Amino acid sequence: MSMSASTRSETQDTLTQELRNAATSSPGFDRDLVAMIGTRIAMRRSLCGLSKLQLAARLGIDIEDVSGYERGEKRMGSKLLLETAKQLKASPRLFFQ
Repeated sequence: MSMSASTRSETQDTLTQELRNAATSSPGFDRDLVAMIGTRIAMRRSLCGLSKLQLAARLGIDIEDVSGYERGEKRMGSKLLLETAKQLKASPRLFFQ
């Protein structure tokens, strides 16, 4: 079954609006999640015996960025989060538990 152009456009508009709503609906939850991920990264880095400087060098970012991520002041993109998990020999799932 094929969708008409107007139905496809309406569906796309609805999905776009839902994404916008989700992105702005719960800033407290978002901040809490970012802080939790940062704390887990800091704990795992410490367990691996790495300094912030060593992790920053492995990720190709500044030590200030590592500090910001660990304090929950900066959001880490998915690609960087996956690379961080790889460098810390952990599953990305660890950061969300």
